[in-house]
Amino acid sequence: MSKRRRRWADTPPLAISAVAMLALLAVLPSALNLPQANPSQTLEYAPVPPEDDDSTPPAGNFSSLGLGRSGSFGASASSEGGSPAPIELPGGKGARPSTKRCVGNPPKQTADPLAPPCVAYFDGDNGGATYPGVTEDEIRVVIYVDGGYYSVGTSKQAEEEPTSGMYDFDKPPEGDEHLVTRAGRAMQVFFNDRFQTYNRHVHMYMYWTDAGNTPEELRADALDIYTKVKPFAVLTMTDVDASPMVDPLARRGVMVFGSSTGRSASFYERYPGLLWGYPPSIEKQAEVFSAWVCKKVVGRPVSFSGNASEVGKPRKLGFMYTTDYRYGGLTAFAKEVKRRIEACGGEFAIERSTPYAGLAVQADQSDDYPAQNMSAFVAAGVTTVIWAGGYETRQSQAAANLNYRPEWFTAGDGWMEGWQDAQYQEQSVWRYAWTVSNVVLQGKMEDTPCFKAYLEADPEILPEDISWMCNFYPLYVDLRQFFTGVQVAGPKLSPASMDKGFHAIPAIASSSPAVPACYYDRGDYTCVKDALAMWWDPDSTPPNASGGDRSGCYRAVLGGRRFIGPSPPDGDPTEQRRPGEDPCSTYIGGITIGG
Repeated sequence: MSKRRRRWADTPPLAISAVAMLALLAVLPSALNLPQANPSQTLEYAPVPPEDDDSTPPAGNFSSLGLGRSGSFGASASSEGGSPAPIELPGGKGARPSTKRCVGNPPKQTADPLAPPCVAYFDGDNGGATYPGVTEDEIRVVIYVDGGYYSVGTSKQAEEEPTSGMYDFDKPPEGDEHLVTRAGRAMQVFFNDRFQTYNRHVHMYMYWTDAGNTPEELRADALDIYTKVKPFAVLTMTDVDASPMVDPLARRGVMVFGSSTGRSASFYERYPGLLWGYPPSIEKQAEVFSAWVCKKVVGRPVSFSGNASEVGKPRKLGFMYTTDYRYGGLTAFAKEVKRRIEACGGEFAIERSTPYAGLAVQADQSDDYPAQNMSAFVAAGVTTVIWAGGYETRQSQAAANLNYRPEWFTAGDGWMEGWQDAQYQEQSVWRYAWTVSNVVLQGKMEDTPCFKAYLEADPEILPEDISWMCNFYPLYVDLRQFFTGVQVAGPKLSPASMDKGFHAIPAIASSSPAVPACYYDRGDYTCVKDALAMWWDPDSTPPNASGGDRSGCYRAVLGGRRFIGPSPPDGDPTEQRRPGEDPCSTYIGGITIGG
């Protein structure tokens, strides 16, 4: 079986990845000058949960804010009932010596807006071996990488992925390692150096596989990881649904993190407190997208169609979704979106599906399903297409062939909202497209926390290689979530204390288009809660595009203002467009929502 490739199909027609066509990003390195924190500025209390329910809540602890928390755990994990109350950390206040280079006022662990409040110093009892995979001085973590996750064209051109095997980042590299392995080593240095781990070293391993990633192979990999390392946590980086890995690991009490989209709330509830994700759950994402459609599309007249005769007339909705077997989460997401839109009064004249997701170009276009879909929409009089994820480009091409240019409202799926992916759409059709996405409004790549972290940890990593990692691999955001969990868990690390720490993070809306709202509702195990809306401008180019790129970028309305469902901002979307003012999104298309 051939290895899976990002946006490549396993079966005909041959799918050519947009990423494989991507020229190396030309970005300039920027110096990272982070000032040394004054120990006297360090926050008095870490945002950690209690270990004594009778403690009096001190000021400054997240637990004192009466936030939502989770108190249930799977049978494999340690369970602590009751509502958490705060504690004072030993050695964590006043003018104690600082061992972490915190920044800002109030100080945080790093300059990343999502970094937790600073705990610059710890000198106390961390509890020793508080959980399997945790000792007095070590936390074992495995990063699982599907070898076919991406074809990487780095500064060394096409690097060969390791065929399989475990790489121990506490041991020196053997020869010239692959970019992702080198980047993993850099991230072990960065996060251990900058985040508070209470005198424990997070010992990271990277497990590569070149298998076909069938459910059986994923389960076998999970058991192999457990046998060899017995980790505290596993972070999954794979283009396919890694769910089969969950049961073999979670039943043994191992925590699992990952940026896979299309996971339902019930997925995380199978092992509460053991499974965590950075992107929102299906239900959270569907709530945000559907609320925007219900408020701004349903019951309103056509306002920006390329079919001029339809402007001002009542909208007639068509529904589009994917049935690609590799992305079952997107199919489930579409079902939830349709249910919510119909509940708010939206009526769909017709619905059609596409059997592929994540395809930029298909060499074999003998399958005529796109033409059939668009012909059906034309026959049904559809003025407005609601596309609930499942990026591909042949729908817009087929529409252009029919001189059919309706309104398009799409849900971001990690690819749909990428500027380079959208450049492969038929541009005379796609100029009438909007997307609602969980990505953040990103400026120049070299200004992002992800880029700065890599450069700080390993100045020898070339800028174009860092751009590959920050654009297409969720390693930074997944590790940031994990290390935040370690810090907010406090010294006595376990899934139970991490769960309480995560659920003590304040539920605060984002005030910046570059930063998502990240917190955890009661019974919720995912970070991102909000989204932004963008329209496609085929006549502009984002600032990080290289000379060989086509033109076109998504422009964020309202300056990229983020909103939490079910409360999108008021106003007609077309009237809110400011062609000369709305900022271009530099999100290129991948899976990283923010970083």
